[in-house]
Amino acid sequence: AEIRKHFSGTSHGSLPHHRHSHSPQSYEAVEPVDLDEFLMSQLRSGDAELMQELGEFPDDDLEVELVERECRTIRPSVPEEGVELDPHVRDCVQSYTQPWLEKSPSLAELCDDTTRTTLTCSDFNLRALQPDRRVENLLRFSSPEELDRFNLEARNSNRYGELFGLYPPIDEDAVAIRPIPDCPKEHFGQRILVRCQTIKFDIEIEPLFATMALYDLKEKKKISENFHFDINSDQMKGFLRVHTPHTDASTLARSAVFSISYPSPDIYLVIKIEKVLQQGEIGDCAEPYMVLKESDAAKNREKLEKLRNQAEGFCQRLGRYRMPFAFATVNIMSAINSTLERDTSDTDSINGKGTMEKKGLPRRNSDRFSVMEDNYILSGFKPALTVYCVCRQEGERLSDEDLFKFLAEIKRSSNQRRVKIIPGYLKLEVSLVPETVPGCLSPELIPVKPVSEKNPRAVKEVLEFPSSEVYVPHNIYRNLLYVYPLRLNLTNRLTSARNITVKIQFMSGEDPSCAMPVIFGKSSGPEFLQEVYTPVTYHNRSPDFYDEIKIRLPARLTEKHHLLLTFYHISCQQKQNQTGSWLPMLNNDRLQTGQQCLPIILDKLPGNYSLHSPEVPPVKWMENHKGLFNLELQAVSSVQTQDSHLERFFTLCHALEGKTTFPIRLGDEKISENMFEHELKLSIISLSSSGLEPLVLFLHQVLDKLFRLIMQPMVIAGQTANLAQIAFESVVSVVNSLHNSQELAKDHQGRNCLLATYLYFVFRLPDTQHEIHTTGTGGLMAHPESRYSTLTRATANTVGFMLLQSRIRSTSNPDIPAPQSPEDTEVANILGKTGKTTNMLTAETSRNLLMCFLWIIKNADQNLVQRWTVDMPLSQLSRLLELLTICISCFEYRSSDKVSTQALQKSQQAKVRLEEALLGGIGARGQMMKRLFLLLFCLMSCYCCFLRSKAELDQEAIISGNLATETNLIVLDLLEMIVQAVPLADCKDNVVGGVLKVLLHSLTCNQSTTFLSHCFSTLRALIVKFGDLLFEEEAEQCADLCQKVLHYCSSCVDGNRSQACATLYLIMRYSYNSASPVAARRPSLCVHQADDWSISSVYSISHPPQPSPTRWPCCLPSHSSLMGKGWISLPVCLFVSIYIIYYCSLLLTIVHLQGGLYEAVNEVYKVIVPILEAHRDFRRLASTHDKLQRAFENIIQKGHKRMFGTYFRVGFYGSKFGDLDEQEFIYKEPGITHLPEISHRLENFYSQCFGDGVLEMIKDSTPVDRKKLNPNKAYVQITFVEPYFDDYEMKDRLTNFEKNFNLRRFMYTTPFTKSGRPRGELNEQYKRKTILTTMHAFPYIKTRINVIQKEEFDLTPIEVAIEDMQKKTRELAEATHREKPDAVMLQMVLQGSVTATVNQGPLEVAQVFLNEIPADPKLFRHHNKLRLCFKEFILRCGEAIEKNKQLITPDQKEYQQEMKKNYNKLRENLRPMLERKIPELYKPIIKPRIENRDSFKRNSLRRTQDENS
Repeated sequence: AEIRKHFSGTSHGSLPHHRHSHSPQSYEAVEPVDLDEFLMSQLRSGDAELMQELGEFPDDDLEVELVERECRTIRPSVPEEGVELDPHVRDCVQSYTQPWLEKSPSLAELCDDTTRTTLTCSDFNLRALQPDRRVENLLRFSSPEELDRFNLEARNSNRYGELFGLYPPIDEDAVAIRPIPDCPKEHFGQRILVRCQTIKFDIEIEPLFATMALYDLKEKKKISENFHFDINSDQMKGFLRVHTPHTDASTLARSAVFSISYPSPDIYLVIKIEKVLQQGEIGDCAEPYMVLKESDAAKNREKLEKLRNQAEGFCQRLGRYRMPFAFATVNIMSAINSTLERDTSDTDSINGKGTMEKKGLPRRNSDRFSVMEDNYILSGFKPALTVYCVCRQEGERLSDEDLFKFLAEIKRSSNQRRVKIIPGYLKLEVSLVPETVPGCLSPELIPVKPVSEKNPRAVKEVLEFPSSEVYVPHNIYRNLLYVYPLRLNLTNRLTSARNITVKIQFMSGEDPSCAMPVIFGKSSGPEFLQEVYTPVTYHNRSPDFYDEIKIRLPARLTEKHHLLLTFYHISCQQKQNQTGSWLPMLNNDRLQTGQQCLPIILDKLPGNYSLHSPEVPPVKWMENHKGLFNLELQAVSSVQTQDSHLERFFTLCHALEGKTTFPIRLGDEKISENMFEHELKLSIISLSSSGLEPLVLFLHQVLDKLFRLIMQPMVIAGQTANLAQIAFESVVSVVNSLHNSQELAKDHQGRNCLLATYLYFVFRLPDTQHEIHTTGTGGLMAHPESRYSTLTRATANTVGFMLLQSRIRSTSNPDIPAPQSPEDTEVANILGKTGKTTNMLTAETSRNLLMCFLWIIKNADQNLVQRWTVDMPLSQLSRLLELLTICISCFEYRSSDKVSTQALQKSQQAKVRLEEALLGGIGARGQMMKRLFLLLFCLMSCYCCFLRSKAELDQEAIISGNLATETNLIVLDLLEMIVQAVPLADCKDNVVGGVLKVLLHSLTCNQSTTFLSHCFSTLRALIVKFGDLLFEEEAEQCADLCQKVLHYCSSCVDGNRSQACATLYLIMRYSYNSASPVAARRPSLCVHQADDWSISSVYSISHPPQPSPTRWPCCLPSHSSLMGKGWISLPVCLFVSIYIIYYCSLLLTIVHLQGGLYEAVNEVYKVIVPILEAHRDFRRLASTHDKLQRAFENIIQKGHKRMFGTYFRVGFYGSKFGDLDEQEFIYKEPGITHLPEISHRLENFYSQCFGDGVLEMIKDSTPVDRKKLNPNKAYVQITFVEPYFDDYEMKDRLTNFEKNFNLRRFMYTTPFTKSGRPRGELNEQYKRKTILTTMHAFPYIKTRINVIQKEEFDLTPIEVAIEDMQKKTRELAEATHREKPDAVMLQMVLQGSVTATVNQGPLEVAQVFLNEIPADPKLFRHHNKLRLCFKEFILRCGEAIEKNKQLITPDQKEYQQEMKKNYNKLRENLRPMLERKIPELYKPIIKPRIENRDSFKRNSLRRTQDENS
């Protein structure tokens, strides 16, 4: 700000003076203050108040407010008291209960415009600059140091002192109102209240119990937990008084609140009804309900009384056991008045807002949260719904798979013949949840605000299991486990156990008293139970289970916690048998979830059984330890990560607190103290590999831990760990993955909503101001009274400790070179493999940062910068050069038109932000306001355009030009310092090449004449100092340099042309004076390579040049004499070359004609004909059309007789080739060139270049092993290749010309065997196909093109046979169906096909591969394909025999008969092999219906595959 104030004062106050002055005002250099030294001196002085003031952030940048977290329930959900929590659970609970920390920009800062200035002019005026002078005394410098000193003085003359004075100020007038993100809240979808009023049957003889849950038919998934309720009368409840000592009020609920995040027309509400277990099948127990009528109550009074007495007896004896009875289904859409039109007024009328409008955190980046799928809108609920279809449950169809089949059937058709209907009905009320629901309980049974004392019956919130991912971080403590018994299989055991139930207990030890009351109760009973029993299917040895057991997990799980499963045979005749099993809750300290298959123990449970899995103890097991009981566990927890990467990261982070003893057990491995840092680094890096949903769920905790690792030095084993950089890179990776994810929502300004919420409410800087305590294990512990500091205010302690920590962190600074351990090397490799995305900042932010960087380089002490570059590692120096390249592109000069375009873009962005800030809402009023706003904005934009004159726009362009010049000169200064500072013996070639690359990039951008003159001077200095190095080692960049210099030689600006010509002359002169003959030849080749206008220099290598390449440098002295008189000759030569190149383009037509590419002539003349027509040049038009006619006639006459090019792959190996080492090219040769011809030609040419005995030709096409090559020799490998096309390409390449035009892919094959020999028997003959892709397509102006891609794949022997037979069949078809049949060609093909004496002919191929069906099923398809190839081959042979019969002369009849005889013999020999089919390939596609008795899949909480998919 001070710089801009100073500049504004000087620029406005002395503007006329600057217009007449060519040198800006100078300022005295002031040595910057060493901040570290200053702070340390103040630290030693002991002034506490001053250190506190220095340590605090500015108090006006942000406003921070501590806001209490809103809690829906009367108390927050927290773990049970008196339990020592794990560090991770403790941090999670703290994160879910601590208040929010709202951070917002200070209004005073936004409104303060006292420091805002607007730059309207510049001290430099490019139009007033003097004309460029000629380059004098080009070769007068006696030493490179003198040349550098002269260039430095030239660059420092007339430089602008204030860089920020040229930089446009931040547009503070633009609207930058950032919307405040939504406060983190617990996720809810669309909430629906379902109240059960009545469950009524014709008779009432026993208590009934019901559960209610939502199922998504489309996703094949259960999307809510069970809600248990009953409508029993007091009399019926009295039957069970023995088994229910007390009843909690929460279990009397008859209303439930369901949440639906992804509404769909395929969501069903399923009500399952159970009854107390009694003797008999389900059908027998349901028969009285289906036979006896309520209207006949008087007549059936005795029967009803008897049934009621029987039920009471069963309830008293078996009241704890239940059995399935009936079920009913309701389509939620049928309970809702669905409409396909979105009526805003209707939706706004319900509860004062749109029914689907949700202001919580976004879950996906789509509109599915505001509009239901298929445009369903939850509006217009019916007040009540009566369900008359109550279906009897079948004991064999209890699983969720059977339920989904039933739902699919009733969706397709309302006919329900397969189920029995029980007379009765259910009456439900379905409505939207109002703003407040009195007496509501959360899924953890905590009362939700507001609490109503008048409502005697509670309403329960049912936990949702969303059908798809919900990306909302955890906000409350929740630690629930759902256990789903699936199936028990005792079919193979001879036992009387048929009425089977499973008692499930959650145990904290092995004593029976260790059963924990953490199981949620059902209806009309206690809230929590110690044990629960699954429903019983009468007389079924392999029952399916459908029950859901909900468990409140302890906050601290130990190895003793386990599920105890006891299997009972429930006898209706007063006896029971039992067996058991168990499942530990933790497996390698990780909660066990997913499907499990457990064996069943017959003996008494052994001692310490809970410490082992059921596979370990040597006891007597049922069916030899076979898994018989299937169950599934699903956790819904905000403390259990259920992701291996996150769990590993959290565990290792908490080990840093110092309470962990080594070795640490992590999963199934143990981590020692010396490996701890390595494993921690790996866990930080692997965070990006975790799943998106678990990463979002624990986002707040992950980012908090990473920021703590960045801010606090970690001491491990007595040494400071280098974790800050890796943690920072992990933060970048996590933020990048979240920002780029298509699943996560963004606001109108492109900011990720989750990250914005975290920064606004959650983010806190870790307290790093207390003393570091290192434990015996080397961990880190914060002070017991540590507290968080905010973004704007540090705590009121001194900065001394912060300085101490910064010193400690500096010891692990990755920028300081230090020997790396093997672990660090591995971590570095992993980081290198991880894709780092650099596009993390906006263009404006990047531009501001780069401007700050250039300002530092400009104003820092030059000796300090030079020492910095000398001490910099080579890798960082390369990154610095890349940064300078980015600076050049970022500050490229832009004309006034582009400046006005940028202003228009800013105006459009301002319009969007204003519209977002002012309008906000949607509706009729909002639409009208939007139209008025757009009209007003257009008028204001037009008015502002009229106010801005052309002079002002030109002035902005001049300022932009001065800024571009100054920034590029700063880059040039730094490049000169780098070249001068780096020692010659220390990677000189890489540094010089990198500097040259930056300079060449600057020449490709728009530059001012001032910069170009200095840039060419630097280039000439490089040539003088490092000419030999450039010409020998940097050949490619030398070619680019010649191209750029040639481009500026034809510049319309005199100064640019003079500088470029001087540079080109110096290149030629120094190359001519070079001692190396190769270097002397290199610039001429580079000039040839400099532009696609000229014929490739590669052509001069493949065809020995007639004039020597050194003739041009020999002529340079004559050019220099002319240049001394005004630099005229060389530009004239360039213009002459342009005309030559123009006529060369006309000669291309002749090349096409001579090469037979007549089709291409038409394309060339498509460009020329419009020009001739515009000039009315009818004579040349007539000549052109005559040439076109001749070209088309040649196509008709010559047709397939044209010989196109032949192609070869040429590879160069050896350091003798320089740049060509390990390079591969595709050479195009005349149509009938053979391999020995090109091999002999290249061998002669390179033998002359390198001398006799140096060059060796590699005869085969196998891959070249560099280790086996002689480093003193040069090697050339030549292979014949042919054009390669995919099948889809052949559909468009029909003619011979199309198959030889626009070619980029070529193929050659290499036969090989596993033993190493190239050839072998049929059953061991492999083939490798190599496909090469060139940089350009043939035909091209060059006769050879670089290979840029290579693909390889191997063919097995049977695949080789298939390819050979397809080729033979194709040859037969072509020879048979030619327009002009050729009898000789046809007989040659037939001779190789049907003659039995042919070695490895078709018959032998069939006997090898088709004689037996292969044992490997993977070869079935190949075997069948080869069989079909032979069938087509035999068919084509028969056609060829008949065609040959028509073509033979009378003296060849005997030959025809012999051929026919051989064909019949071949066909008979092949017949049994061709008729043998593989049965597995011809099975029916439609699968027979299989009962799902072998499927142990559970549909709860996840998706199940469709049966027909």
